[in-house]
Amino acid sequence: MKHLRDFDPEELHHLLSEENWLAPLPEVRPIKLKPWQETVFWGLRLYVLVMLLVVLWAFVHGAHG
Repeated sequence: MKHLRDFDPEELHHLLSEENWLAPLPEVRPIKLKPWQETVFWGLRLYVLVMLLVVLWAFVHGAHG
């Protein structure tokens, strides 16, 4: 298997240009969610919080048993 150091720098630059690796990445911006999507995400947050409380409760009661 060839290592990166085994390639000719010009050959490597040509490959990177050909595969478009040298182009800047597109800008990433947040999107506006629909109300039902917001509700689902808040529901997931609430679910995670409840599960953490259940695990904490089980751990505390399991440590005393």
